[in-house]
Amino acid sequence: MLPFARLKWPEMRPFAVELIERIHAGHVERNFSMPVVDFVRVFAPDASEAELAKVAQRGALEFTADASDGGVFQLPEGERATFDLGREGFALRLPVRMSGRYEIYTDGFRVLFNEGEELEGCKRLVLLVCNRIVTVDVTTERIYAHAPVKLFDLCVEFD
Repeated sequence: MLPFARLKWPEMRPFAVELIERIHAGHVERNFSMPVVDFVRVFAPDASEAELAKVAQRGALEFTADASDGGVFQLPEGERATFDLGREGFALRLPVRMSGRYEIYTDGFRVLFNEGEELEGCKRLVLLVCNRIVTVDVTTERIYAHAPVKLFDLCVEFD
């Protein structure tokens, strides 16, 4: 993502709260899956159904708890999918393969992507400029996407 210290995007909150609840409930079950489109919808409350359909074709994320506060996740291999978030030229790109670890905490969760299998945050300027996202923190108050270079980190606050 490009160097924006903070964005206000209050319409993301209900999607974040629902996603947090689903991750927490699934973790209790030890093994759970979630359509990847449901996972990324937290970033795209304004995305059109046509854009979300690009992601839906990729299937489901599979989660496996291996600790009291986390586990691993993976998305089966598939075509890269880039979709417009419907706001300010932002887009996300799913890689061919996406996997990593997840951690839960009281009011949210974190995903840590494996190297080379990261989600990418993009901004449409004259052309699409994308940066890898190494971790994402989702809480009831904000989403924080960490890039390899702090200059490209993005914080979206709900209030």
